[in-house]
Amino acid sequence: MARYLVTTRRAEYGSVKSAREAAAEEPGVTLVNGDNPNMVTIDASEDAANRLRDKLQGTHFVEPEIRRSLT
Repeated sequence: MARYLVTTRRAEYGSVKSAREAAAEEPGVTLVNGDNPNMVTIDASEDAANRLRDKLQGTHFVEPEIRRSLT
């Protein structure tokens, strides 16, 4: 499983499902952090993330989380 960020496109706020709602509906996706409903962190397989990306391509972004260490 990899970690991804799902964000609602700003222009779509209020007119589409939030990122949290959209991610919660997708099988194989585990919500890790949903404090901000329009920007959530999920754990998902590559296949599940691709399905979610294809489903939400016009209204949300689904991108791999990139972690960087400064040490």
